[in-house]
Amino acid sequence: MSGETVSNRNVSCNMLRTKLYVCPVCGNVIHCAGEALVSCCGITLPPLEAEEPDEEHWICVEQVEDEQFLSVRHPMTKEHFISFLAYASADRFQLVKLYPEGNAETRFRLQGRGVLYAFCNRHGLYRRRIP
Repeated sequence: MSGETVSNRNVSCNMLRTKLYVCPVCGNVIHCAGEALVSCCGITLPPLEAEEPDEEHWICVEQVEDEQFLSVRHPMTKEHFISFLAYASADRFQLVKLYPEGNAETRFRLQGRGVLYAFCNRHGLYRRRIP
C-alpha cells in the first residue's frame, strides 16, 4: 500500500459519541452528538461522566418479542429515582424519561453494538455496553 493515510476528522454525528447533560435546577436532559457548550437556567453544564453500574444501578436486559425490556431494580421515590434510560448505537439514540413513583423500566429495539445509560438523580450516570 502506498499513499497518504486518510482519517475521518468528523468527530460528531456518531451517536456512540453521545454527550448527556442534566440541569441540576430544572432537570432538563440535553443530548448532543458530540462536544458542545451547553447552559440551562443560567448555568454552564459539564457533560456527565458515565460509570460502570454497581448492583443497585445494574441495567437488566430481557428479550421480549422483537424488543428488549430494560429495567433497573432501584428505588423510585420522590427523593431518589432513575430519571431516564437511554440507548445509543452508531446511528441512533433513544431516551425515555422516567418519573418518581413509577417503574424504572422501558422497551428499546437494541440493534447491534451500543451503550445503555441509566441516570440516578443522586448518584449520576451509569452505562452498560452491549457487545
